[in-house]
Amino acid sequence: MNVPFAIVKGKSRLGTLTNKKTCSVVALTAVHKEDENKLKTLQTNFTAQFNDNVERKWGGGIMGLKTQAKLERRRQQIEVENAKKAKAAGR
Repeated sequence: MNVPFAIVKGKSRLGTLTNKKTCSVVALTAVHKEDENKLKTLQTNFTAQFNDNVERKWGGGIMGLKTQAKLERRRQQIEVENAKKAKAAGR
């Protein structure tokens, strides 16, 4: 959705932005006129750093043993059903 975002190390760093001890998420909804230029600069930097360089390293495409066994059983059942259908169609 092209929403610029940034990942900040530590909730305390966001807390300094909100004048609290810690903060987990910040969403900016309104900006003063004098700060709009700074926000645009941050927006372009964050978009280039986080949105455009997405690295997904999930799982590596290898399923677990239980899933592999389940899929193998399912494949065998499908083969048995197809054999029955072929046998019934050949009669």
